[in-house]
Parts: sequence; C-alpha cells; structure tokens
Amino acid sequence: MNVEFERQDGVLFVSASGRLEAANAAAFLKAVRAESDQRDRAVIMDFEALQYLGSAGLRVVFMTASDLKKRDAGFAVCSPPKPIAKVIRLSGMDQVVPVHSSRADALAAL
Repeated sequence: MNVEFERQDGVLFVSASGRLEAANAAAFLKAVRAESDQRDRAVIMDFEALQYLGSAGLRVVFMTASDLKKRDAGFAVCSPPKPIAKVIRLSGMDQVVPVHSSRADALAAL
C-alpha cells in the first residue's frame, strides 16, 4: 500500500493506493495520525486508487473519524471505486462517514 498526503485550504487529503488490510492497517493509521495536524479543519481519505478494503481497513476509517470528531474536525471519504464503494455500503460505514464521488464534492461538503 502507498499513502500520499497533501494539504489544501486547511484540509489534509490522504490518498491511499493498493490494499488496505490487516497487514498494513496499523501502519496506515499511524501514518495518518502522525500527519494530521491540530490546524487541519478536516481530513479527506481519497480511495480512488484503492484496490481492496478489508475489515481492518474499515476499522482504521472508523478510528480516524472518531479521532477527528473528538477535536471537532471534519472527515470524509471520496472517490471509492465501485468494489470499494460496495464494501463501504455493505458495512454500513456510509451511514457514519460521509462518502463523496470526488475530491471536489467532499471539499464542498465540508
């Protein structure tokens, strides 16, 4: 899995590619927590290049959302490919975390 970070107007974009699963979920969460700054008003996880999202990956998304809620920062997921969007929907994560079709939509919603 590869992770890239980018900031735009006080929003941290986390772009994940490859597979987010048990083997790398803890490292991914650690990287997101290390990069996230108290000055960030929101974090958007961009899953456009994600090929697989396992249950450990879902847990990381929920944990990130929880971390950000505690400090009153926004959170969203954007650009999931159809198979990833299906996992998000079936898990019920879309009922807890906003999911948008593009970065622009996610940014506008925040």
